Amino acid sequence: MQNPNIYLDHNATSPLLPEVEHAMSEVTKQAFANPSSPHWAGRDARFLLEESRESLAKTLGAKPQEILFTSGGSESNNTVLRQLLGTSGQQHLITSAVEHPSVLETCRILAEQANIELTELAVDSSGSVDPQALRASIRPDTSLISFMRANNETGNLQSIEEFSEIAHEHEIPFHTDLVQAVGKMGVDLNASGADFATATAHKLGGPRGIGLLYVREGSPFKSLITGGKQERVRRAGTENVTLAVGFAKAVEWYLANQTSLRDQFLKFRKSILHKIKKIEGIFLNTNIDNSLPHTLNFGCHGISAESLLISLDLDGVAVSTGSACSSGAMEASPVLLAMGLSRADAKSSLRISCGWSTTATEIDYFCQRLTHHILRLQEKQKTGNLRIKNVSL
Repeated sequence: MQNPNIYLDHNATSPLLPEVEHAMSEVTKQAFANPSSPHWAGRDARFLLEESRESLAKTLGAKPQEILFTSGGSESNNTVLRQLLGTSGQQHLITSAVEHPSVLETCRILAEQANIELTELAVDSSGSVDPQALRASIRPDTSLISFMRANNETGNLQSIEEFSEIAHEHEIPFHTDLVQAVGKMGVDLNASGADFATATAHKLGGPRGIGLLYVREGSPFKSLITGGKQERVRRAGTENVTLAVGFAKAVEWYLANQTSLRDQFLKFRKSILHKIKKIEGIFLNTNIDNSLPHTLNFGCHGISAESLLISLDLDGVAVSTGSACSSGAMEASPVLLAMGLSRADAKSSLRISCGWSTTATEIDYFCQRLTHHILRLQEKQKTGNLRIKNVSL
């Protein structure tokens, strides 16, 4: 019998929602023109573009003029962070050791400039930054503070409102990466106090290739991409109306179904935890009490996550592990290392992330195959015998 295709890697990217696909297919017929063109076709495209902007702004607690479209989360994060390059004076940047590479690596690149210094705040065992550590790290030349709302590997949630308040006490702009949070939890950009925020569509069933950048009204801003008047002269390039409509539809769908999805994700995670806790050597990297409900990061002492990933892949189950280097070899996750895990345990950890398409049957099959492979590998370590019967859950 052919193995099923089970996708449990929604934090990397999520399959396109049928509702989004339908909305986008309709747009390609209606809005094929450049939205900057003054003729009727351009006006039709412009109307749909601005309608999508208004929809996103409304659902995210922002004003339409505070939202600009980008190619995705990485461009949005870079646009904010590279604001520091426009000033010749001494600059100090604060972020954490568990940020997405589009933030952390960019910060490190910026810190190669003679006038820019970087402070990477440590985190506790759950991946959280201590607000008092943030206060202690602020200097007179601190120019920007950047922390993500929800971690992409563990699902851990940071106290963005508190960090924003601390930043504003010192009149420092605050940026937050909301890529994993938008749609999965309530987001009110105005109430958050953030000066800049970033999001992308493809993490919640929207199209790849589009993101947004929130710039609070009145915040100083310099364009990263220049050469055109698009997006209120903040981001040059012809806007992709089809992707913008898809983005707005995905967020709209997720928010409309947020309560039922959350309940479903919590049931899935509870089911996984119930079944894997029977396995000797299992440890959790996700703080169950303070994390996105669709994300679970765990490991098994002495068992290679890479071996598990390959075995599950052969069974038709797609999951995630640590960062892959350019050669494709699995490396220990910098996020897990920053949380205090040993390199061995970090390389033994898997990330499971559910999404709109995940079913209870898929979760059951994943747990059955995971348990089988862990016990098989443990048996191999003990005796060198690869043969082990399927385990009944």
